[in-house]
Amino acid sequence: MPCPWRIAVLLFALMFVTPAWADDRAGFYAGLRLIGAVTDLENVEATGFNGSYAERHGTDYVGGGGGVIGYRWSRLPFRTELEMVHRVRFDWDFRDDGTPAVGYNNNLESTNLLVNILFEYRNKSSFTPFLGGTVGWARNHSNVERTNIGTSVTTEQSNTENNIAWGVMLGVDWAFAQKWSTEFAYRYINLGEASTGDFPTGESVAADDYVSHDLLLSVMYKW
Repeated sequence: MPCPWRIAVLLFALMFVTPAWADDRAGFYAGLRLIGAVTDLENVEATGFNGSYAERHGTDYVGGGGGVIGYRWSRLPFRTELEMVHRVRFDWDFRDDGTPAVGYNNNLESTNLLVNILFEYRNKSSFTPFLGGTVGWARNHSNVERTNIGTSVTTEQSNTENNIAWGVMLGVDWAFAQKWSTEFAYRYINLGEASTGDFPTGESVAADDYVSHDLLLSVMYKW
């Protein structure tokens, strides 16, 4: 019976054995990326409330976009990317249901600088499946409108949190022309903490995890 370590070495080697692949696709590429996402906030904690935290709108559809520059390796079935994107209009709305009742309308945006490392299953077709991981920086900016329900007095506050972002992704790349390709992918990403900051009235709301289920559409040009 073969030794377990020999089997492990063989399986590891097979990761790097892929069918014939057009080597002229290797090299640098750049492109545009659009994001459509379902987002959510997890592990939310409210402090300084007169009553209890009541979430009115905690899951939302979010759009965004940005740019990608990457390198596809010829001898290894990998590519690496640097991605810069901006996500807009996550409406995170909640209420302090104490006395007086207070409503909070929060517009949450996020700017992300990410590194993607992707393993490709290379083959003879123009379609290349891939999977990999994402890590980087997320700047989550919160702009809150606070309204006293009884008096209708409204104040505004902004706050920014900088976090480590991480995620996993999978998809397929379609080389529809010699130097052009388009990419369809799904990504789960955790963008870290989001917070209102401390209001002058003493309350604050923070979520440990701003998570997003991304659908990505990209168009790439290789030079």
